[in-house]
Amino acid sequence: MSKLKKRNSKIIWIILAILVFVLVTPWGRTFYKTLIILPEFIPNSPIKTINLLTPTPQIKEVEFKSQDKTIFADLYLPKTRGKYPAAVLHLGVDIDRKDERIQKLANVSARSGIATLVPNIPSLHNRRVLTETKDDLISSFDYLKSQPNINKKKLGFIGFCASGGLVILAAEDLKINDQVNFIVAVNPYYDLKSLYKNITLRQIEDEGKIISWQPHFKTVEIYNRETINALEREKDKEILNKHLTFIDQALFETGKFGSLSQSELIQLTQEAKFTYESLTNKDQDKVSYYLEKATSDQKKLLEELSPSTNLDKLKAKIFILMDKNNIYIPYTEAKLLDKALLEKDHLFAETKILPTGDLTQHLPSKDYVGETLKIFRFLYSVLLEIT
Repeated sequence: MSKLKKRNSKIIWIILAILVFVLVTPWGRTFYKTLIILPEFIPNSPIKTINLLTPTPQIKEVEFKSQDKTIFADLYLPKTRGKYPAAVLHLGVDIDRKDERIQKLANVSARSGIATLVPNIPSLHNRRVLTETKDDLISSFDYLKSQPNINKKKLGFIGFCASGGLVILAAEDLKINDQVNFIVAVNPYYDLKSLYKNITLRQIEDEGKIISWQPHFKTVEIYNRETINALEREKDKEILNKHLTFIDQALFETGKFGSLSQSELIQLTQEAKFTYESLTNKDQDKVSYYLEKATSDQKKLLEELSPSTNLDKLKAKIFILMDKNNIYIPYTEAKLLDKALLEKDHLFAETKILPTGDLTQHLPSKDYVGETLKIFRFLYSVLLEIT
């Protein structure tokens, strides 16, 4: 009987030690938070533990100015005491702040103790990527920073897909670069020049291996539209958009663009003809040539919208998560970003690449345990830094 009592006593002490670890230490609290968040990232999970174990956040509809525009946003506030960390959250092109996916992520973020601002960025909402997109993200950051009970030493961005690259771009800007503490980038892009190569050739290069890649039609459409709209002459834009932007999505994905008629060729400037050739190029040997010979406005657009341009100005810690079979942005973009950050002796960069497709749709896959552990490790690292 005494042996049984001793064993039960040991079990009780072990349980108490675990409880102390979870409740008192930052590592333990982060472990607990990650554990209850994880089911949110695994499709068809029967139990949403975070909703059971955390209070419902307060949600406010807010608006603020970005230059001459009004930005409409939702602000998710945790029901916790004291000052809390905060992040601007954006899921990329075509996703409204009332979309179920972004509401779910904002809810999880706020329940974890992070005040979360979800803005509708006008350009992204209209499937455009412009220099003003970065300015709108900076304005969103400034608005969030101005809110009461915000811990100004724990401010950052969470961006998915195109927004994953754009929030890095915003965080590099001298207006806020010394105020951004963290960036969480999921499926981000690194450089529009390398993305051009991936899009036009329909392939990616990873450690010397050439891998076929078919981009989503939105990626090609956006790249084509912004490249064309960097031309000066309206007639050039009209003709090229007809063949390279206002077309069926299957043509974007296969790259089978229509040919210009003789009458259209006569009407185009040399810059427009060259732009058509560059956007329909399938020759790897000509990629550098087309990038070098682009118009000054097109080059400016590539530089201004590429996070790679100003990495030296980035001061935030960055967490990168990428799914290997992503059809919007190649996983090699995350690898290029990770490599560049390491070469510049960046303070911190953690990158996880999962061998799956859409994180929220195709998980679990063959390596269920391995992928789940990678997501757990990623979430744990993020929450440990932020909260």
